[in-house]
Amino acid sequence: MNEKKKMYDENKISTIIGAGTTVTGELESKGTIRVEGQVNGRIECEDTIVIHESGQVKADLIAGQVIISGTVEGNVFAHDRLEVANQGKVLGNITAPRISIAEGVIFEGQCAMKAPGDMKPPKKAAPAVAAKESQSNNN
Repeated sequence: MNEKKKMYDENKISTIIGAGTTVTGELESKGTIRVEGQVNGRIECEDTIVIHESGQVKADLIAGQVIISGTVEGNVFAHDRLEVANQGKVLGNITAPRISIAEGVIFEGQCAMKAPGDMKPPKKAAPAVAAKESQSNNN
């Protein structure tokens, strides 16, 4: 097999959610995203998601690489690597082939480690409007 390994670069940031900024909804990016503020919803990135110490995230995270130093309430899926630094806090399930959790980290959830080809990222949830309509049609 001659698979080319994708290189992720947490230092080449294309998007910053600054301290004092709140974003609600879905973020998608090809480049690295750094969160210093607050995000509620979902973040999907082809490169790296970095949650800074000041970052407060209530969202599912999907990226090639995820580095958490702040607080994440949601599920985290990394195609290659997940790191929770010593200031990090994760309340949710984590999935990655390689996981590094520093001593003293708060982590509540399940952890799944599988070979990269054996993992499938979670699907996007159906919009809330469609879910409500289907419930009302079933009654």
